[in-house]
Amino acid sequence: MKNIYSVCSNLSRISSALALLALCATMARAQSGVLIPTSTNNPDPSVLSLDEMVVNVSIDNQFARVRVIQIFGNHTDRLQEGKYVFAIPTTASISDFAVWDGDVRIPGVILENRRAEELYRDLALQQIDPGLLSQGEDRDTTVFSVKIAPIPAYGTKRLELEYSEVLRVDNLESFFSFPFKPGDYGSQTVGRLEIRLQIMGKFPMTDLNFKSSAYKLNFIENRPQYKSASFEANRVELTEDLAFSYGIAIPETAFEFLAYRAMERVSADELRDPRLAQREPDGYFEASAVFNEGKRSPGDSEFAPPRSVLVMLDTSLSMNGEKLDRAYETAEGVLRSLMPRDTFNLILFNDDVASFSKDATAATPGQIESALSFIKAGYLSGGTDFASALERATAALKIMPAKGQKSLVLITDGNSSLGTTKMRAIVDRFNKANEAGPRARLYVFGIGTDTNIGLLAELARSSRGYFDWTRQTDDLSFKLKAFLSKVGREPIDSLKLQFNDAANFYHVYPDYDSTAYDGTRLSFVGRYKRPGSASLTVSGSASGKPLRISEQVTLPEKDDAHSHLPRLWARARVDALLRQISLEGETREAIDEIIALSKKYKFVTPYTSFLAAPRSLLRPRVIRPGDPVLRVRADQSITEVTAVFPFGLTKQLSYIKSEDVWETRFIAPREMTDGVYKCRLILIDQKGRAYQEEKSFVIDSRPPRLQASVNQTLIHAGDDLTITVRSDNDTRAIAARMFGALPAPVVWSAKTKSSVGYLRIPAGLPSGTYTIQITAEDFAHNSSTTELTIEVIGN
Repeated sequence: MKNIYSVCSNLSRISSALALLALCATMARAQSGVLIPTSTNNPDPSVLSLDEMVVNVSIDNQFARVRVIQIFGNHTDRLQEGKYVFAIPTTASISDFAVWDGDVRIPGVILENRRAEELYRDLALQQIDPGLLSQGEDRDTTVFSVKIAPIPAYGTKRLELEYSEVLRVDNLESFFSFPFKPGDYGSQTVGRLEIRLQIMGKFPMTDLNFKSSAYKLNFIENRPQYKSASFEANRVELTEDLAFSYGIAIPETAFEFLAYRAMERVSADELRDPRLAQREPDGYFEASAVFNEGKRSPGDSEFAPPRSVLVMLDTSLSMNGEKLDRAYETAEGVLRSLMPRDTFNLILFNDDVASFSKDATAATPGQIESALSFIKAGYLSGGTDFASALERATAALKIMPAKGQKSLVLITDGNSSLGTTKMRAIVDRFNKANEAGPRARLYVFGIGTDTNIGLLAELARSSRGYFDWTRQTDDLSFKLKAFLSKVGREPIDSLKLQFNDAANFYHVYPDYDSTAYDGTRLSFVGRYKRPGSASLTVSGSASGKPLRISEQVTLPEKDDAHSHLPRLWARARVDALLRQISLEGETREAIDEIIALSKKYKFVTPYTSFLAAPRSLLRPRVIRPGDPVLRVRADQSITEVTAVFPFGLTKQLSYIKSEDVWETRFIAPREMTDGVYKCRLILIDQKGRAYQEEKSFVIDSRPPRLQASVNQTLIHAGDDLTITVRSDNDTRAIAARMFGALPAPVVWSAKTKSSVGYLRIPAGLPSGTYTIQITAEDFAHNSSTTELTIEVIGN
């Protein structure tokens, strides 16, 4: 057992850790747009100052798009470089980042993880430190940092960043926050600050309430369904976040529908498919229900029905530091929200389970204080046996007195380290334990940048419960208030979207029966094939009674007003594929689709990264000797592009309008050795001005080298075989095959620094010796194969 003494600066118990937390953990709150000179390693406005900042916030029916422009000034007589740090909200994702080099805008791109990490290492060796944003092990995916160089003497550097998020509706209220507030690096002063705000929605908005007084926005328009405001000032100290909330005024449950259909830029692979090249693009839609059934009681909880609540608090070692502070704050909020007529119990769990009381007890003020003292007297210890803890908690909840809805509140980071760690197994064990008697609803509050969102969301979904999460450094007030308003309350259940012409709609998400609460908004996104009209119905049950909301809608032939819908749908589609992978295992088809959607719609996934560096460095053309194509993207003002190759050839490129790309065919001499080469590009714009750029390409004639191993050479039919492959950095795809089994993708794992795959041995396979064939292909389409043998024991 490991107590807080060994975790947090001579503090032995949770109460001491909470009281002196600031002494044991540095507040890791990042902020928006700080540029730190590498010469000082701390913000220094006498070296690099924030001269100008423009923040554009546009909210379209709860979809928030935030675009930030910052200009930093160098006040020294020499070149400077700096580290740029930006924190985004937990529910947001970066969609664009660019650095300006003089008059040239250098954007970032989405790449496959392995390719991104390879380029990141290569660029670092060239003393270029690009920005790398990715999801995965041990990464805070809400903090983006990039090294910026060079910043000219007495010159400026312009940076642009865009992120988007869907704002939740809770208790018919929505909340937005932009992180100006000082964090790790202290407060900033900006020479000139501009804030532009637009909010539009189908339903009237009420009570637009700005939480911060530092930025007094002036309204340009202030209509119920459209609001715009701005703020401009010089010499502004950024001491507070830009935070506001607004109400949604609907007298009863209402339906809203948005659609988008316009010509899209398609990839080269799509153009090669005649079915995609010839047909009109399919449309996107969002159908939402905002519930106002008149059954909310956040302000009059004394009249709410009694509840039976069991609180589970994770006290494993992964919950140390600021996670512990947020976890205690959440547990205290849950306990203090209970009324004396409610019954409750409390469990602390890690590799063991400790109960506050043998039996459930009334939630009197005295018992609540005793429960809080029980938490403070506990120890952080060991790992987390998640499945066992859930089984024991569910069993304890079953024998609690039946007072209203039985609710299980789980406060954790969701990182199971003991017993089974597979999502499917944990969910199945919880569901089995929850089946006996009345099913309990699971309300989950995840804490930490490493929260296992997939597992916790699936657990809540399987019990028709509720899930939310936060960083350990965030202000919990709004999220915790919304969470507490749902615990033990009657939900609106079994919600689904139905169509009168189901064949016209596809890939609609969520694709399972959903749960919502009065005062919240539930949104469905999907695609439609043909324009026209349709009848849509959201159906479910509220308080045991059927609920139906129907609307006749128009599916437009062309409407580009809501341009966020394609990306919103793509994000939902990827989330559905990731859920499928977590429950059923990886497939090459699912991974390829995730990567393609990520690149097309520009957002980061567990299989892709956002890499910011000059495009010519990010995307060198990898070819075999003799490969004939060079492709270049250029600004729309460019009218002519000529390439000068290192072996003496000069070629003029042709513009391919359908792909928005310049292209030429050439022959790389077969005597060229493998390596990186550069060709010079001469670009002419509409005014006859000439520009020069370099584009890299790689000659690669060698197939990837492979080192493969399996976790066991003797295996039973029906079991999973783990395959680990180490290969060259330029390997783009690896697959494992054996007789009678489906091919298994072997994908890059940042944690193991190798590629890992899981091959299911067919259940009916006879005993014997079998060959595992592993094939790999690199970016130049060179391929190689290696084989391993295993012994299978048949059933």
